[in-house]
Amino acid sequence: MHVTAEEDALLIRVAAQLRAGRSPTADSLADELGDEVRPRVQALSRKGWLVFDAEHSLTLFPGAQAAPPSRRDVGGAEA
Repeated sequence: MHVTAEEDALLIRVAAQLRAGRSPTADSLADELGDEVRPRVQALSRKGWLVFDAEHSLTLFPGAQAAPPSRRDVGGAEA
């Protein structure tokens, strides 16, 4: 499914946090990036790119894990 540039940047941000051993949640992302990130999290969940686990942490759909970390739009995402 198509993702917007903002959604793409959020996916890359989540992937960077996962690689760093963190377990991001919608709440932690909103604390870090602002409440405007919540609709993007929900949209990516509906599209199947983000998955919530039993503890409400986010993980990436396996296909999203292969996305290259080429964008740094959201909160200065680090590789």
